[in-house]
Amino acid sequence: MGTSEGPSVRRFTADEAIRMVEAGIVGEDEHLELLDGALVEMSPQGRGHVIALTKLARKLEGAYTPAAHVLEEKPLAASRHDLPEPDIAVYRGRLDDYPRHPTGPDAILVVELAWSSQRIDRRKASVYAAGGVEAYWLVDLKARRLEVRTTPVDGAYQVTRVLDENDVVELPELHPDVRWTVRDLLP
Repeated sequence: MGTSEGPSVRRFTADEAIRMVEAGIVGEDEHLELLDGALVEMSPQGRGHVIALTKLARKLEGAYTPAAHVLEEKPLAASRHDLPEPDIAVYRGRLDDYPRHPTGPDAILVVELAWSSQRIDRRKASVYAAGGVEAYWLVDLKARRLEVRTTPVDGAYQVTRVLDENDVVELPELHPDVRWTVRDLLP
């Protein structure tokens, strides 16, 4: 039932969203993410996005294997009402260590690549922060820069750095000598 301000909105839980996929209500091939209880349709990926995602995922695998594993576009259980699918996520340990979807504290690093999705990817920063993801990178492919967010507190990252393509970024939880330029992340 609605209020005098308008109808109420029914938020879905992550478990309900998963059951909708299992029941065929939502197709597995539909590119939807659960954000704040709403199924949000994500834009299709252009070729440049796919190339950048694939290259960066392989580069991260090379840096983090065997201590961690890299997943592309797989669910991260951020909260009861949030089940985003980051472009790339680096998780501690092996894939077999997770009998369920990994959570924010399992992540070493979550990466979103944006050509035209900067607005939604910045919105997802609060989801990742609230979910306990320690390090979130937004690779802005169009502007050729990297937004590095760290230190999540109460659903917001306390530290945000914007790096240009010639700037250097350290990889979370790796030896400080393992550093890349932002250009190394770009196609």
